[in-house]
Amino acid sequence: MLSSQKTVWRFGALALAAVIAAACSSSTATLPPPTSEPSPTAIKVVVPDNSAEATASEGPRATSQANTVDQITADYTYKESLITPLAHLYGTFLDDFVIVTVDNANKTAVKVVVTSVINGYTDTATDTVTVDAGGSQEIRQNPRLMTTAIDGLNSEHQADLHVSVSYLDNGQPRTILDQTSQTLVTSRRDFPWGISGFTQQENFDLVVAMVTPTDTSVETLIRKAANYDPSGAMTSGYDSEKDANGTVFQRLADIWAAETTDFKLTYISTPITFASNSSQRIRLPGEVLDTNSGNCIELTLLYASVAEALGMQAAIIVIPGHAYIAIREDNKNDYYYFIETTMIGAATFTDAVKTGLSEWNDAADHVNASEADYGWVSIDDARAAGITPIPWR
Repeated sequence: MLSSQKTVWRFGALALAAVIAAACSSSTATLPPPTSEPSPTAIKVVVPDNSAEATASEGPRATSQANTVDQITADYTYKESLITPLAHLYGTFLDDFVIVTVDNANKTAVKVVVTSVINGYTDTATDTVTVDAGGSQEIRQNPRLMTTAIDGLNSEHQADLHVSVSYLDNGQPRTILDQTSQTLVTSRRDFPWGISGFTQQENFDLVVAMVTPTDTSVETLIRKAANYDPSGAMTSGYDSEKDANGTVFQRLADIWAAETTDFKLTYISTPITFASNSSQRIRLPGEVLDTNSGNCIELTLLYASVAEALGMQAAIIVIPGHAYIAIREDNKNDYYYFIETTMIGAATFTDAVKTGLSEWNDAADHVNASEADYGWVSIDDARAAGITPIPWR
């Protein structure tokens, strides 16, 4: 039964990735006024209890050929692809990239040095361990992408993973294993909606890595948004129950005004990718601001980044072919504003909230039933599970 469910999910992930950007739609309503509007009533939500947990092992691994020297045997398993947007999560939320196993059949302990590197793309991970007499030890490594390599990863590349294992023989290093294996380094913009071995919710939660609240471009957006606030400033967090004084709604409207007037954002669908399987090309929030445009998931990630930076709790709503955002009114009650972000530049913020609420009313039962291609992605829950922001923006 489990395998058939996974088969259904893999098919669903392919369909989702194929249409999630293309199916986003935008309104043709009038441009928004720069500042405050009447606040629509937020809706109480039964929040799904589906937070992600760190996964010990996801999907199959490739295996190297074992080698033995002086009764010390070494081999390793590795991931056949390095998912660039999630590279910083290997060893935490994602399984370790390289796992080396060393067996020592000698009657004395040996000191072993293990290194791994993806040539031209990562730094070298190095560990020195002592393997007991007659013992076995597992060494887990995650060579990290070099900053200089990231900007050039606009498409996927075949690369060489080099792993070496040596031991000290009377103070001199002696090689046990020295092998090179093929791996794939994916594009920095290709997000995988269907990683083998992950549940639908775990796959959805991983997109939170692309929520970047500390990006300087996001900070610039917040600064410009303050110009549209009646107070001339921008506060953070929550200061009234159920947004009784309207400050949450006002801040969100300020962001909408800055996106429209200062950044001239508009909805543009750009789903193309040359990656295999269920990947989708997604730009980071800073890139959306740089190019003055975004598709549904990109515009949603931008709003989520702003909300997190301002200490507000947000959730990404995933439905077949589309995504939009929910932002909580306070930190005590499960009342949310829903925002249809693709209406940016073509509608008022109030209309975007009304449309988002209508979409949620249609999707709520499907989301709560965890149906295929429906999901509620809590930013806070994903962070608690170890899904941290991409570090290079």
